[in-house]
Amino acid sequence: MLFSFRLLLVPLLVGALAGCATPPAPPCDSAPMSRDVVYIVDHGWHTDIGVPASELSGPAAIFRTIYPGVVSLVFSYGKRTFLTAPPDDWSEYMLGPVPGPGAILVTGLRVMPDQAYADAPVVALRLPIGGAQALSDHLWAEIRKDRTGKPLLIDPAPFPGGVFYAATDTYTLTHTCNTWTIDALRAAGVPVDPDGVVFAGQAMTRAREAALCPLSGPAVPRLRPG
Repeated sequence: MLFSFRLLLVPLLVGALAGCATPPAPPCDSAPMSRDVVYIVDHGWHTDIGVPASELSGPAAIFRTIYPGVVSLVFSYGKRTFLTAPPDDWSEYMLGPVPGPGAILVTGLRVMPDQAYADAPVVALRLPIGGAQALSDHLWAEIRKDRTGKPLLIDPAPFPGGVFYAATDTYTLTHTCNTWTIDALRAAGVPVDPDGVVFAGQAMTRAREAALCPLSGPAVPRLRPG
């Protein structure tokens, strides 16, 4: 899809600015694990974070009302102009790395992310107790609100089930879509280090390392009744 290509091109353009050294993986967290799970989806140069709808709590539970009947929701971060407006020529692509307002694409799915994106690499991770709540709070804080306190809508996505919302932070050379994904994992209590993450491959490596922690156990989705 065109919006995906625009989104993925930005990390590619700025990759040469990223350091090549990979920091050591943080130690495995000894916190007790829950049955809650989070999914990281690799789209080549871009990563998404997928959450079972049943795990969203607090104000973020509003997405179960906005997307009634969905099984999971996928959150994708990027630069607003690249996500929502197709460039007219290659000169505009060169402006991609320039800092700008961020946007978050939220997509409602009738299945879990690993089923929806069967052709893409997906890592599923168990969350520590309280991790789903922390992740819900983090995702809610990342989305700008309108005057009524609801997520600030930008535009529908060019495919069913997707909506663009305004983000609270700014896309920069050091805060890309993939950095955002790892930041969300870290907020959920997953032992990952966001330093130096620019490319999707780096984000997926950190996620896979965390999934191998001996205390994490297998990822088991918790489905919402009914």
